[in-house]
Amino acid sequence: MYLTFHCPKCDCTTQTSELSNVKELRCTSCDWERSFPEGEGSEEHQLNECLRCGNSDLWRQKNFPQWLGLFFVALGAISSSIAWLYYKPILALSILMGFALLDMILYIVMPDVLVCYRCRTKHHSVDVSQHGGFDHELGEKYRQEEIKRKDAEQHSEATA
Repeated sequence: MYLTFHCPKCDCTTQTSELSNVKELRCTSCDWERSFPEGEGSEEHQLNECLRCGNSDLWRQKNFPQWLGLFFVALGAISSSIAWLYYKPILALSILMGFALLDMILYIVMPDVLVCYRCRTKHHSVDVSQHGGFDHELGEKYRQEEIKRKDAEQHSEATA
């Protein structure tokens, strides 16, 4: 198992190496570190909490860049629209079907990762069978929590 996370101290994105023999997370840009309980970094262990922040709310998603998926959708829409413009409906539908087939193949091939609702840390190469997809209500709860935390920080800086 390995992680991709944002450092809470310097906000730098860090990808760890294999965690099977490691007892702590460490940022490569600053001196932030967090130790985790024995056995939490091993692949055999069921992951029940985020290794970066300790939050127990995790969701499963495909390990695929969202910007690339949106690029494929835009490319398919634009290219099929151009085919429609030149009165080639079979080509336009073939383009759309081709992009749908590409999407289906990527969905089957791409592995799943676990993502933490609170800190958005991605846990790669871990058993995801006990976790569900994204819950919008829970996601909104953590988004509001983050807004309140930032407001409190700004208020304490303004009064200091």
